[in-house]
Amino acid sequence: MEEATSLGLAEYLSVLRRRRWQLIIPAMVLFLLFALAAIVIPSTYRSQATILIEQQEIPQDLVRSTVTSFADKRVQTISQRVMTTANLGKIIEKYDLYLEEREQFTVATVVETMREDIELKMISADVVDPRSGRPTSATIAFSLSYDNESPEKAQKVANELTSLFLNENIKERRQVAQEASRFLTEESDKLAAQIAEMEAKLAVFKEENSNNLPELQALNREFLRRTEDQLIRNEQDVRSLDERIIFLQGQMAQTDPYSNMYSATGQRVLSAADRLKALEAEYTSVASRYSADHPSRIAMERELVALRQEVGGVDIADLQRKLTELKGELAALSKRYSTEHPDVKGKQRAIDGVLKQIADAKSSRRKAAAPTDQADNPAYIQLQSSLQAAQAERRSLLEARKALEEQLKQLEQRLVDGPRVEQEYLAMMREYDNAVFKFKEMKNKQVEAQLAESLETESKSERFVLVEPPLLPEEPDSPNRIAILLVGFIVSLGGGAANVGLREAVDDGIHGAKALAAVAGMPPLAVIPYIETQADRSKRRWRNILVFLGLVGLIVIVLALIHFLYRPLDVLYFQVLRQFVLL
Repeated sequence: MEEATSLGLAEYLSVLRRRRWQLIIPAMVLFLLFALAAIVIPSTYRSQATILIEQQEIPQDLVRSTVTSFADKRVQTISQRVMTTANLGKIIEKYDLYLEEREQFTVATVVETMREDIELKMISADVVDPRSGRPTSATIAFSLSYDNESPEKAQKVANELTSLFLNENIKERRQVAQEASRFLTEESDKLAAQIAEMEAKLAVFKEENSNNLPELQALNREFLRRTEDQLIRNEQDVRSLDERIIFLQGQMAQTDPYSNMYSATGQRVLSAADRLKALEAEYTSVASRYSADHPSRIAMERELVALRQEVGGVDIADLQRKLTELKGELAALSKRYSTEHPDVKGKQRAIDGVLKQIADAKSSRRKAAAPTDQADNPAYIQLQSSLQAAQAERRSLLEARKALEEQLKQLEQRLVDGPRVEQEYLAMMREYDNAVFKFKEMKNKQVEAQLAESLETESKSERFVLVEPPLLPEEPDSPNRIAILLVGFIVSLGGGAANVGLREAVDDGIHGAKALAAVAGMPPLAVIPYIETQADRSKRRWRNILVFLGLVGLIVIVLALIHFLYRPLDVLYFQVLRQFVLL
């Protein structure tokens, strides 16, 4: 160990010279293995498409798209829809891919192998968010590639996958826009039907409560006040008419309905009514003097009956006054005389006669106007017309009062029912207004959805644009044979060095003066160099020839690998020459 730690550069070079074949042979074997691997590993070609995600042409402030998901999320969603077992299975059958795998494994396993050969890579860029003004990273494009041993198949499958991605994006966006438009249309129709039903309920409610609606409450209060004022004026008018009727009746009582008539001699001719009054006054005195069987009394009674029939009745009020006067006189006579006194009996007979007149008058009484139907006194006729007009007006006022009272009850009931009707009406109106507001909002959204659908149909929204179609790969993407050779070269050198180090570590031989001095404990007296013989020189010559041939062969192998696996040597020569010319 002490010797190992004290080795210098000269000792290392001595070890390399002594064990050079132990370094070269393992290194060459390892390098050849790596070269063989670089040759044997089949080439894989990659065909790649670059798809740009373009923003919509029309500003979003004018038309807003219904597809609101982020681009990278949408790309991943489309990827899951495109790379299904059914789609990839069709592509495998169409282009006859993975023949060996299809013979050994199931379709699911083969599809999973194809998924591993497909690579989806997002391309992002640093942008500024227009809403917040902060720098952020946004997905602006993505690449889609497929690896296969055949460059033609790689290009065709990449084209197929690219078409599926583009078509699926269009299909998805249009489907989302159509679904949004259809949903909003159905919701608008539902709200329209709901509003129509509410309008019908409101119409029925207004018809049932046409006079109790909230907007008529102030008008109902005004009508109530006016009706109360009209009732007060009606009562005042009725009282005025009552006073007028009483006044007219008094005037008529004091006015003779008939005009005075005079004979040729100039004497006044009494009317039937005057004769009746005079005869009734005379009958009172006759009735007090004669009995009911007396001829004079009977004749007078007959004349009274005839006059009453002619006149149409008697004044019961006058008879009542007369009856009262007779009863007073009878009472005065009864205080002075006995009941058998002729004066007392006469008064009693007079009272009985007046009572009989009253009874006859009541039994044969006619209309109050009947005695005056034939009145000819202009003053009386005028009073009578005024009285009839006043009475007719009074009846009209009384009928108007009943109508006003009924109207007043209706208005009061309206005001009582007003709060309940208003509460129900306001609740219905709130529900109706909310439905109308939702309907307008839904209609606006429906219009926006229809515009967004047109935007997607005409491809004016955000879309995928194929900026770099899949090309036919001219060079394999893998394996990287140059990298394999470089790694093989490094590994072969390391393997050879490891072999030399291992052999040197297990070798117990003494090589060199220092090793001998270390073992003997003293330095040697002299060092005799190796004496090369003719056989040794010949052997060394052949060895050099073999090494040269080996190097030439190795160079040829390397050039062949570069020509067939990397780039043709003539092309590489002209490229290097062009570089030197430019320099």
